[in-house]
Amino acid sequence: MKGLKKSDYLLLALIVLSFIPGLVLYGQLPAQMPTHWNVYGQVDGYSSKAVGTFLFPGINLAMYFLFLFLPQLDPKRKNYDLFSGSYTIIRWTIHLFMLILYFITLYSALRFARGEDTLDISILVPAAISVLFIVIGNYMGRFRHNYFIGIRTPWTLANEQVWQKTHRLGGKLFVLTGVLGLIGIFLNPVLRFVIFLGGVGALLIITTVYSYWLFRKLNIPQS
Repeated sequence: MKGLKKSDYLLLALIVLSFIPGLVLYGQLPAQMPTHWNVYGQVDGYSSKAVGTFLFPGINLAMYFLFLFLPQLDPKRKNYDLFSGSYTIIRWTIHLFMLILYFITLYSALRFARGEDTLDISILVPAAISVLFIVIGNYMGRFRHNYFIGIRTPWTLANEQVWQKTHRLGGKLFVLTGVLGLIGIFLNPVLRFVIFLGGVGALLIITTVYSYWLFRKLNIPQS
């Protein structure tokens, strides 16, 4: 992954431009901005105006450079060229996800300042996370062996075959978790939360146990 692509410059421009709405609307935002909601979509956490306005785009900008330079630090850096297209799509998806969260928070703060109800975060955020999982799951099987991106257990990192098989299974589970999350938005808030959290927990447990089982099944000697 040598040099910057046009898509990298475009993505950077999009992230930098995302600071503008916060700057323009800063005077209209409340001193204490709602930044956290419970499972019922009720505000239960606040941040200062500066933090609420610029934290998300700031984190997004930091993540841009992190994702850009991680391959250069990875001992398996050459493998990134083998899935560079998928890596680019994942980067774009994560950054767009962060932008969506930011604009939801910003608009909700404006409504809050006007004495109106905030957006229903209990539906919007799980829906956005579910779509994120579906996109990642569709490309996860293409991830090549590396130390930063993907399902990193001691056994996937120790063997490329375990890595590949675990990521094929993990990709399907990510998509399934995302689909369940989208179905959950039509259910009551508590059930929605339980289904999504349960799906994520099952995903983590299954991929971890599967990678260990596969490692043992292949009789790979442990160093």
